[in-house]
Amino acid sequence: MLSMAIDESEIEDFRADIEAAGHDPGDFDVSEERLPPPREAGGVFVEKATVTVTRKKNGVARSYAAGYGTAWVVAFMRDLRAGAFGR
Repeated sequence: MLSMAIDESEIEDFRADIEAAGHDPGDFDVSEERLPPPREAGGVFVEKATVTVTRKKNGVARSYAAGYGTAWVVAFMRDLRAGAFGR
């Protein structure tokens, strides 16, 4: 289940980028952990989360900041292309 920190367009981009890099999107799991609101938020805040991407084939996982003002999909693709998830 996706929260407001990750939107469906990011997941679509994530899957498309994996395919473009020659990998199977089904070989990657995405999980999200919402971060608590800042104490000074006063009721209005931007939801933030940590997204963890795990490659099922080898268990390699990396975590990325998600939410407004972040680019976790770009950071993931940089790692994928650099071989951080294995070849």
